[in-house]
Amino acid sequence: MINFKSLIVTTLAVGALASVAMAGPFTKKSELGGFDGFVERMGGGVRELGRGNTGSADTAAMPAAYWNPSLLGFRENIGITVNFEKRDLDRVGGAFGVEGKVGKRMGVGFAMLYRGDTDFKVIDDDDETLGSAEPFFSMFYLGFAFRATRQDAFGLSLSMSYDNMDIAQYYDGVEEAFRSPVTINLSWFRQWNDKWSSSVIIRNLSFSKNLSAKWTKNPSRDNTLSSTEGVRPKVLQIGLGYRSKIMGKPVYAWMEAIDYQVADTLLAFDPQLHVWTGRVGFECEAIPNATFRVGMDDLNWMLGAGYKFEIRVGRRRFPIEVNYAFLYETSAGIWSPFSLGLRGYIP
Repeated sequence: MINFKSLIVTTLAVGALASVAMAGPFTKKSELGGFDGFVERMGGGVRELGRGNTGSADTAAMPAAYWNPSLLGFRENIGITVNFEKRDLDRVGGAFGVEGKVGKRMGVGFAMLYRGDTDFKVIDDDDETLGSAEPFFSMFYLGFAFRATRQDAFGLSLSMSYDNMDIAQYYDGVEEAFRSPVTINLSWFRQWNDKWSSSVIIRNLSFSKNLSAKWTKNPSRDNTLSSTEGVRPKVLQIGLGYRSKIMGKPVYAWMEAIDYQVADTLLAFDPQLHVWTGRVGFECEAIPNATFRVGMDDLNWMLGAGYKFEIRVGRRRFPIEVNYAFLYETSAGIWSPFSLGLRGYIP
């Protein structure tokens, strides 16, 4: 018989699930579990990943439905982004997004994030390896924005996650797939002038009690395994962007402060129930159409590069951008040398 409790806990530890399974309130940063590790560290875009996983205060960040839905209000063309990441511990990830303008003042976008393990060993109570599983997690975002002025936009996105532990083949009567309730993300973006921009995002609200995104997971159909609760922490994210030139070369700086409220309450004022982290990133267009990046997400270091070119089809030109990112997760000692992304626009 498979030791499912150990399997579930281990799966959460490596980030295969995007929610934390427990019955009481959060108390430690580690108990943010897969959400903090699997979604936040493996961001929605390789371009943004290369500069410290920053994107909330940049109108060019894609997919905007994930980074900041209010950015959709500044879209003029149809944008498409595809990203792929190969990380240590047999882990892969990716993201896809499409977005565009609706009318004169509105924008709409869709994003899907995917995270998975390609060789997760299934071990029974006798420490015998039964085989390999490929647990995966996906999260979907549908975003809307309204541009109130030339400088301001407000956004809303609806998100929902789906995860699958891929263990039913080794044991009958186990429920391996779970779907979260729909959560709400609210945002505001302002472009103050040619240099400064800012953003505010509130993530993971719900219409349930205390506005908390919470749901029950029952891993067995016959109730032989106890049910657990999935709770997604409320998040307050504040971003700041700065644009300038040094020796005639465009340079950019991005900063974000993030507060995770790790408690199932409306507002918690106890510092022990909050986890604070920060991100910072820089980029410079050192040569025409080529950008180099560096950043830091908490204690994780990132390097990145991107190049823009155009594809001509008849008389039409389609801008394409190729991005690469390199990541080192300091606390885990994990290198991620391969992250590749493509962005394009349809005028």
